[in-house]
Amino acid sequence: MLLSLMPLRPAAFTLLLALAAASTFAQGPASDVIVAEDFESTAVGAIPAGFTKTGAIAVAEGVAHSGRRALQIEPAVKGGRFISLAPDKVTALGGEHWGRLYFKVKTPTPLPLVPEGKKTANIHTTFVAAKATSPLAHDPIEVRLAGLSLNGAGEFKYLYNVQPKAPRKEFGVSAKTTQKFTDEWTLLEWHADAASQTYQFFVNGQEVTDLALHKGAGKYEGVELPATFQALSIGWTNYQAATGEGFTVWIDDIAVGKHRLGPVAAGAIVK
Repeated sequence: MLLSLMPLRPAAFTLLLALAAASTFAQGPASDVIVAEDFESTAVGAIPAGFTKTGAIAVAEGVAHSGRRALQIEPAVKGGRFISLAPDKVTALGGEHWGRLYFKVKTPTPLPLVPEGKKTANIHTTFVAAKATSPLAHDPIEVRLAGLSLNGAGEFKYLYNVQPKAPRKEFGVSAKTTQKFTDEWTLLEWHADAASQTYQFFVNGQEVTDLALHKGAGKYEGVELPATFQALSIGWTNYQAATGEGFTVWIDDIAVGKHRLGPVAAGAIVK
């Protein structure tokens, strides 16, 4: 960024510095970015090159956080609709990485479908899932790096959880504060570090400290972050049934890298 040599008032100078810092934070060093995708160069109805997909998910035009296109997750009562990174990109994550995505859910949203004979129900949903071998039990696990649990009142809590194979049980932590879906785009960020067994989660730039895990080197119980992941996917998987036709979701401006990647300006066309 070139700054004018003309004299600036203190307030204007402070604003310029803030804008420059924000720009640097949002982009990050190019060598630190493993994957960054805004979907603008992907044809409508397709997914970006280098990804594979599961379920009804493709790029659509008309709803986007930046530019004109985003990844649209079609409604389904239950199940997974997600895209998965190429294996070499997953390997490049190593033992520590940061991730980012924006999401928006079509409102009014469905509710959990209450099974016959039950009075209440919840829906557990995952945005980001990674497959790995547990550093603790050495068995296959799915590390759900960004997720939520929705109750019958339409309120949800963000959560981090790990799903091992039976007979081991699922475990994790959830936020204490409930949220409601809105028509606004929401920024989610996560940070995973195997060396220190640290997990962090951020919503619209603010850390959700209820989800923070800092176990320490070699202390795997309750977090189980591996030195390497075998697969990583981004999308929407709801493990319990929803009412109506299910959730329609948009995801945009996804990125994973070695340092925090930060926000993207709403409405900007990201190259």
